[in-house]
Amino acid sequence: MRALVVFCVLLALGAVLWITGGPAAWLSGAEVAPPGAGGTGAQVDASSSAGAARDAAPDAPLGRGTVATRTEPLRPHIEGLADAPSAWLQVVDHATTKPIAGAAVRRVQGGAEIGFTDERGLAGLPLADREQLAVVFDGYLLRLVPTRLGSTEAEPQQVLLVRDVWSRRRSLHFVDPEHKGVAEAFVRFRPREPSTARSPVPAGDTLLQRAWTEHTMLAGMPACDSVPVQLGSFAENRVHRLADGAEVRFVCPGVFTLEVATPGGLVGSSELRIEGPAGAVGETVRIQLVRGETVSGLVVNAATSAPLLQAELTVQGGEPLGLVATTAADGAFAIGPLPPGRVTLNVRHGDCEPQAVGPLTAPAGGVRIALQPLPQTSLRGRVRSRPELTPLAGATIVWSPGAGAPVTATSKTDGTFVLAATGTTAAKLLVQALGHQSYAELVEPGSPFAEYDLWPGTPSVRLEKGLSSMLQGVVVDAEGRPVVNATVRWQPAQQIAPGGIPGRRVLEGATLELPLVATTGTDGAFALETSRFGPGKLTLVGAETAAGRIDVEATAGKTINGLRLAQ
Repeated sequence: MRALVVFCVLLALGAVLWITGGPAAWLSGAEVAPPGAGGTGAQVDASSSAGAARDAAPDAPLGRGTVATRTEPLRPHIEGLADAPSAWLQVVDHATTKPIAGAAVRRVQGGAEIGFTDERGLAGLPLADREQLAVVFDGYLLRLVPTRLGSTEAEPQQVLLVRDVWSRRRSLHFVDPEHKGVAEAFVRFRPREPSTARSPVPAGDTLLQRAWTEHTMLAGMPACDSVPVQLGSFAENRVHRLADGAEVRFVCPGVFTLEVATPGGLVGSSELRIEGPAGAVGETVRIQLVRGETVSGLVVNAATSAPLLQAELTVQGGEPLGLVATTAADGAFAIGPLPPGRVTLNVRHGDCEPQAVGPLTAPAGGVRIALQPLPQTSLRGRVRSRPELTPLAGATIVWSPGAGAPVTATSKTDGTFVLAATGTTAAKLLVQALGHQSYAELVEPGSPFAEYDLWPGTPSVRLEKGLSSMLQGVVVDAEGRPVVNATVRWQPAQQIAPGGIPGRRVLEGATLELPLVATTGTDGAFALETSRFGPGKLTLVGAETAAGRIDVEATAGKTINGLRLAQ
């Protein structure tokens, strides 16, 4: 039952993440409009001047100063694993019940790959806590697995994989200007109209319906970043990194515009019709690529005509490579490869108003872009350490305006700092220091001098300073054996209203917020730190007996040991 509840919660979150265009809509047959493309044009001085037109070198695959943000594969950092398997999965074919070898097991959160099934379909997983996992295997629907800790190699948690016989499939073949094959390309499928499709799996089959729902929810998430499943207008901006001849599975029929680009400077575009019954396999699509074009020029300050260093330029509406061009010290930029034709650039600089520039016609050189400067003021303050309110040196202060790059400063010996804030609207000011909790506040540019006070970030320090109390004990079962991964909750008798600082818009760090729950380790022990002092109850979540609830009084700066809860 717990696994089903977790699944439903995650499914609801997935629907929220894909607002106005998620798979949940087409499971019910509802029509959903694709998100619109915004942006305003701006006047551009396209006249050439000496040194203004800086085209990329003829042999450069990208425009000078340009990076393609999608060319590096996702390599999530793996952390928080146990030293030995704490859960086992067995992956089998739904129809034949035969084990599946080589299925990948990945974390839904972050996408890290933590295991593969062997010839028995088994995978031992070193999980430190319960997690949502995805099981991925070519030709099958993606499956979501709410893992159960404590499953063993002899009694594993079984996962049924369902063959994908409903997606419409097409293979893509990329050809360069010399009619030679291109090993790899980045492809985006832009639907010509909103996708409308009902779930194609047989009605009334709960397992198949659930498998299809999980498949459409997981497709495009980090865990399945390498799986070429196209969700139509529900994920129209997703870019697939495809080897030549790779097969793409289309969840919805429709007419698509293929946008193709390579880091080597090739681009292409083609129309693709996905039609026919569910499960249809069409002929291989041949995509002819050509040499991409470049837009180059100069970005300057409109008030002073001085060149702007580190202005960022991107293509409005995006493109397959995720191109980002950054201006050099002389303000020069070159962005490409771009398909021939009209293009609009979004231009940002931390000291200037962002602008949408265009439409321009690629190729174009000598484009002069003048950005309007933002009003600039100073933000001043002092960072202090609670509870003594002593000045804190070496703290990092980050001002993050809505447009442009963040501005940083470091507090001096007396805890004070000064940074140059731009703009006219409030933005987030983040304060961080080693050994302390973070503090964040919405601050107006030019606000008066203010104090920014940080709480200690280490339990031992908080306890020593009387800021918290520690409740320690053990959870056992009816036979007195330690219970692993049990949840213990602290319920203080006196409820405290959320704190803040009058007249200031604090986002985090105004009060010392500590979790009211703790989880037992392998020995059944728990340690729960709280800043909510006074009498209260310590409760074992899920316990139905009086032994699962005890009265405790939390005292500032004190550790209470020997607490015992029983299932």
